[in-house]
Amino acid sequence: MNDQSLKVDLSSTPWIKCQGGNMIWETSMLFKRLSPLMSPSGKEELIPAEVIVCKKCGKVPKFFSDAAKGIPDELKSTCHLLASPDKGLIMDK
Repeated sequence: MNDQSLKVDLSSTPWIKCQGGNMIWETSMLFKRLSPLMSPSGKEELIPAEVIVCKKCGKVPKFFSDAAKGIPDELKSTCHLLASPDKGLIMDK
C-alpha cells in the first residue's frame, strides 16, 4: 500500500442537515432485549446500540438509518438536507 497522505479539502464537502435544518447531532443509545433462551448466559440480556440523532428533533437521519438496519420507523427521519457550497440546499429523500 502507498504510504502517501491523501489530502481532502473539507470545505468542498456538504454539511448534513436534519429535515428541520439543524446540523448538530448527538449520540444516543437504543437497547434490544435478548431472551434467556437465546442468551449465552441463560439470563435475559440488554444489548446496547449506539445511534446518531438530530439534537433538535431527536430523529435518526436517513444516512444513519439506511446503514444501521432495524431502527424503528417512528425514530427515523423521512429526509435530510445537504448544504453544498456551490449548489445551495438540496432536498435528498
